[in-house]
Amino acid sequence: MAKSVPTGKLVRTGIAGSAILKAGGRHLSHAAKRPFLSESAQRDERERLDDDTARILFKAFSQLRGTALKIAQMLSMESNMIPAWFRREMTKSYHQVPPLGRPLIRKLVVQEFGKPPEAVFSHFDVNAFAAASLGQVHSARGGQDEDLAVKLQYPGIDVTIDNDLQLLCSMVKRTRHAKLLLSSLDEIEQRLHEEVDYHHEADSTEWFKTHLHLPQVTIPTVHRTLSSKRILTTTRLSGLHLEDWLRQNPSQQERDHFGQRLYDVFVNSFYGLHVLHADPNPGNYLFSEDGVLGVVDFGCVRRYSAEFVSLMPVLLRAYRERDAEGVLSTYRQLGMTADLSEVELQSFYDETLQPFGDWLTKPFKAGRFDFACRNISYSEEGWESFKQLSRVNKINDLANEFIYFDRTFFGLYQIFERMGATIDMEHPWLV
Repeated sequence: MAKSVPTGKLVRTGIAGSAILKAGGRHLSHAAKRPFLSESAQRDERERLDDDTARILFKAFSQLRGTALKIAQMLSMESNMIPAWFRREMTKSYHQVPPLGRPLIRKLVVQEFGKPPEAVFSHFDVNAFAAASLGQVHSARGGQDEDLAVKLQYPGIDVTIDNDLQLLCSMVKRTRHAKLLLSSLDEIEQRLHEEVDYHHEADSTEWFKTHLHLPQVTIPTVHRTLSSKRILTTTRLSGLHLEDWLRQNPSQQERDHFGQRLYDVFVNSFYGLHVLHADPNPGNYLFSEDGVLGVVDFGCVRRYSAEFVSLMPVLLRAYRERDAEGVLSTYRQLGMTADLSEVELQSFYDETLQPFGDWLTKPFKAGRFDFACRNISYSEEGWESFKQLSRVNKINDLANEFIYFDRTFFGLYQIFERMGATIDMEHPWLV
């Protein structure tokens, strides 16, 4: 059983330092052997090195828990930017982290409610059925004998946020793809401060429950009297997480059905409600036998201005029509400032923006787009465009609302690919 989150800076630095030393030692050993290996043996050794490095980092993330584990989840979603060897190991962070021990579970419930679990719930399973990034989820039953999901926050997590990003940066600097990993750590901190307050998540869950009404989509009900800042209790939804569901070998019709439900949630949330469930990791969706999609974990919710929402279809249409002035004009309205002359700006559009736009709007031009990886995946196809965009260093400003919109949008695309789904991408907001 795991202990509570290590909160002392010295202890957390020690865990990270140990991982750095181990990863560094693996790399030195590889460098020493490399001159004596054949080309094929070098490739095999490199793969073993990558796997070892990923396992070392995952073990450290699991020990640090909290912020570190949340970042591991985020990094595992960045399929276009993060090497496969790292992503495979970090994917374990969704469900395969060591659980809290019974004494810590009991202590947390007593601290929050003044009495132990058996006095709060008619039944409480001390074995967690899911590991959230900032806590773990237990099955329980309420006074009316309803099935509940009780999320317990790892003790001490709220005091680890401010220095963890710096700590984690020092860890990933020793990896082969340090530049890519470090670029993905930017602008995460503000999300984490919201997520450690379960009152905030309860409010967001209830808001979506009240406002998002779509067929075959369900959102859990919050039980306020059984919730606190560090404990969130909701109804337990039925269904399997993505990987478990895929192991059932669902039909193409089922894949398309659930993919469409996910896309409809995104479209209706953003364009209809001006708000997004902005954490599209696979662990936040449940796929049930009756075709109902369950959406859980509303810790990260992003609200959008009416102007931003109204300009996104304009930008997509301009990209689709290869309208250079329309694209640049819309970006200006979205706050883009650039140290570029008119000639440089046109070159920037021709060489960088339009290739990105051609890739971005490919699903919309198709109308009904097949995300299954027949030859090269859609995400891999966009890799060069992403690399070109990441090299641009003369763009001074752009609406920060893009950060969460892009993460959600492309995160869903990656899930569609994993599902092998075909999605109807045509919607009135694009007309």
